[in-house]
Amino acid sequence: MNDINLLGRLTNTPELKQSANGRPYTWFTMAVPRQDNRKEADYIRCLAFDKLANAIYKHCDKGRQILCQGRLQVSTSIDKATKKVKYHHTVVVSSTHFLHDPNISSASI
Repeated sequence: MNDINLLGRLTNTPELKQSANGRPYTWFTMAVPRQDNRKEADYIRCLAFDKLANAIYKHCDKGRQILCQGRLQVSTSIDKATKKVKYHHTVVVSSTHFLHDPNISSASI
């Protein structure tokens, strides 16, 4: 089973783009703290499509805490200069929960 859950914060504001056939998508990176050392984080590249991509674009800015569920996708490419295979890891997001937004103060809630 290829199932992944990530709890972290966005490292940048997502950009909404469209594929050649008009399908909306967004790339974003999450900083996910390590369980054994909260001062360290893994930076994980994520991809969302369609309505979910629109929602992430509309509701998320840099620093927003989110919980993402999806699957890990690994693709490869070959470096032309060295002829070595490069592996690219991406989480393809299937659902998201929007959590803490640092841009909204607790006094305004």
